[in-house]
Amino acid sequence: MRKIGRFFLSKVLPAVTLGFFVLLMNSGTFFKHYGVADPVPPYFQRLPTLIIQGKWQEAAENVDKLEAAWRQVVRRLQFSEERDEINNFRHSLARLKGYVAAGETGGALAALNELAETWVDLGR
Repeated sequence: MRKIGRFFLSKVLPAVTLGFFVLLMNSGTFFKHYGVADPVPPYFQRLPTLIIQGKWQEAAENVDKLEAAWRQVVRRLQFSEERDEINNFRHSLARLKGYVAAGETGGALAALNELAETWVDLGR
C-alpha cells in the first residue's frame, strides 16, 4: 500500500497537474465563445453600420454593450491569453469609445477594425 501512495504522489499527481495546466493555458479559443450570454463578435457587424450612418448615440450604446460583453469574456481569458493581447483589446476599445464620442467616422472604423483583428488573434 505504501508503494502505491508513493507512486501516486511522485508520478501520477504531477502528471495530472501538469496536464491540467497545459489544457488551461491552451483553452483561449474555447473560453472565448463558451458560456457567454452576450458574445463580442456580433458588435463587429453592428457597429460599422451605425458609425457610417452617423447614429452616434446608438453606436455609443453598442460600444458600452461591447465593453460589458468584453468584461465577461476577459475573466475567462486572463489565464490563457497573453497580457499584451488583452491590454491591446482594452486600449483599442477605449480608443473606439473616444472616436464615437467625438463623432469621428474614420477613426472609429479604424479602431473597430483593430478590435476585430485583436479578437481574431486571441486564442491563437
